[in-house]
Amino acid sequence: MMKIVALVYRKAGMSAKQFQSYWVEKHGPLMVRTVPGILHYTQNVPDEKPGQSDDADGIAELWFEDIDALHDYLDWRETADAQELRRDEDVFQDVSRTRRYVVEEHTFKQPQSTTTSLPG
Repeated sequence: MMKIVALVYRKAGMSAKQFQSYWVEKHGPLMVRTVPGILHYTQNVPDEKPGQSDDADGIAELWFEDIDALHDYLDWRETADAQELRRDEDVFQDVSRTRRYVVEEHTFKQPQSTTTSLPG
């Protein structure tokens, strides 16, 4: 399993609330609808605490089956088919600050199912 982890930053003049709302409600659904080969997409929003500032406004994770599928995605981003996605990123994101990392995930523990059964 290969993935991209991206540190995402909001555009100047956009509040954290506006950024989060757009990213979650508009951009997330667009990602899963348009990105070829994506298996899993997660948006992580830093928990705001008084007096604490985070480096990034969000952290995105994009999972792909293998390195070939990930490279297909990166190649796709440069095509006309990805224009809608790139334009959307320009609406809410300071693209010049976005940092993407290609990583291979090594999982040591996964959540256990919490389903319970009722008697009888």
